[in-house]
Amino acid sequence: MTLDVPELKIDPFMDFDIGDIFNMMETDPSAPNFSRPEIEMETKNEPFEPVSDDEIQRLIDSQKNPNTRKNTKWAIETFNKWRDARDNVPLLTEMNSESLNYWMQRFVLEVRKQDGSEYPPRSLYYIVCGLLRFMRDENIHNMNFLDEKDHRFGVFQRVLDARMKELLSKGLGTKVRQADPILPEDEEKIWNQKVFGMQSSLALQYTVFFYNCKLFGLRGYDEHKSLECDQFEVGCDERGKYIHFHGRLSKTYKGGLKHIQLQNKDIKHYCLNAERCLADFYMVYLDALGHRGAFYRRPLAVGIRYGEQVLGINKIKGLMKEITGKAGLVGNFTNHSGKRTCATQLYQAGVDEQEIMSRTGHRSETAVRKYKRSNSVLMENVSKVLDPPKMVKFEDPLPPVIIQENLSMNDSKEVQNQENIPLNPQSVFNNCVFNFQP
Repeated sequence: MTLDVPELKIDPFMDFDIGDIFNMMETDPSAPNFSRPEIEMETKNEPFEPVSDDEIQRLIDSQKNPNTRKNTKWAIETFNKWRDARDNVPLLTEMNSESLNYWMQRFVLEVRKQDGSEYPPRSLYYIVCGLLRFMRDENIHNMNFLDEKDHRFGVFQRVLDARMKELLSKGLGTKVRQADPILPEDEEKIWNQKVFGMQSSLALQYTVFFYNCKLFGLRGYDEHKSLECDQFEVGCDERGKYIHFHGRLSKTYKGGLKHIQLQNKDIKHYCLNAERCLADFYMVYLDALGHRGAFYRRPLAVGIRYGEQVLGINKIKGLMKEITGKAGLVGNFTNHSGKRTCATQLYQAGVDEQEIMSRTGHRSETAVRKYKRSNSVLMENVSKVLDPPKMVKFEDPLPPVIIQENLSMNDSKEVQNQENIPLNPQSVFNNCVFNFQP
């Protein structure tokens, strides 16, 4: 392309700067336009946005279980404290398989609590598992020292096994403290003490919290703190009123690649108790919350009303203790008590294990059986069967032994009359010799 540039008459001895040329060109309409052409860019609303490495890592970390994260941190801190007390122990991430096998043997034998006492065998195993998770978080996947097929760590595995057996023989870890279930008579007592009900916003919140545990098998606090109102649906069909719960994330269901074949909880509970229809309680509670937002909010003092402030983690953790404490129950009651109550009562009623697992969320029979607990009545009956026999007390003296040869006719008749008297059915004869005459 050629440009028609006008002839510029310039004195060679004239002083000027480059700006003078552009000024001359701007005043001359025939001068070419050297400015950058305006390009109309079409703004496209693309649905894809690039993400950074930090955003990817934050997403991964946000989906980790808080308790698992805490256990991993505790494990590596314990290991590093042991490293500091030792000399020339390399970092865990800098060890090769031979070095890792060597130092892990010594770690499980030497590690102690802050007070110098030994860890129970299960706690020691949890520390080792936490160290393995830490290595995976550091992208070290080629050294699994708990894999029985990896013979590089065979010696360490035998040392760990022997150490756990030794600790158990010392009596460590034999007393496992578990949450107690809420027995039916205890549940009735909670109702009678007016801890449950609709007389206040707090009592109603206690009610829905407890039955979230019992009906839908919610555990701890992690499954409660993320509950939303839209996960609950109260309705009625030909079978009666019901509460329909749509579960989301839980301890046993994360929805990732490992759980692609699993389903979230989808439980419809029919409320057949007309006097204490739980569907009515849930409907009043959801109405007070406006059917939106977080399920647990701060109860207000007047009427059935709740604020916008969400209950804190520590408050949710202590709800079951508050409920049982106000009812005067004695025992080790935690938020796990509700889930254990669910499994225990269903087992005692003879419900199929598969149906129990659908409520509790367990994926194996072995796991759900750990939640099965015998109630006090059953344990009392078993104890009666296994107790030693009771001592027999003789309330009536035994009749005297009478020899008929030395009796007169009248005495013989009296003896015959006595023979018709029934013997004491509770009488027991020990070390007796009976002589029969022909």
